Amino acid sequence: MTKEHILHGPLLSRRALLETAAAAGAALGLAALSVPAAVQAQGSATGLAAADFQRLSQFLTGGQPLDAALAARYQAVLVKRDPAFDAAAQDLLRLVDSSQAAHVDALLEQPALADGPLRGTLQRIVSAWYLGIVGDDKSTELVAYANALMYRPTRGILDIPSYGSGPDTWGKKPQTESKT
Repeated sequence: MTKEHILHGPLLSRRALLETAAAAGAALGLAALSVPAAVQAQGSATGLAAADFQRLSQFLTGGQPLDAALAARYQAVLVKRDPAFDAAAQDLLRLVDSSQAAHVDALLEQPALADGPLRGTLQRIVSAWYLGIVGDDKSTELVAYANALMYRPTRGILDIPSYGSGPDTWGKKPQTESKT
């Protein structure tokens, strides 16, 4: 043992310190973002299986593969904000299956989606995936930032901005005109 080792404890190189800190940070980040396996396998308590939500989401967002863990997180937040969400999503999935629509545009032509709760459910799912957030009020929850689908078309061409949206990011939300 050297004198410095005795006086200051074990010597740790800068590289070892950074590697340890990075590994600890990654482990903490993954633990915070992970979805319990039970949620991924079974879906929420009301019964929509996570795989069914992922399949519905994939159809509604254009058919490209979606991450299963991210789908489970979106589903959990959507159900947390609206306990009836899973039942509405199941109804929407039944409509998708029975319509045999090849694409979401064909589905939108269905009379059941003209203007009603199923259309609202469809819009909430698509909005969540593309914006990476659930909600549009002060209690909006960020689910995914860099993995929001709005960045998919320009991936590899443009960098994803290093800042996120939030309340009052660009100013107050425009007021809609009331129909009187």
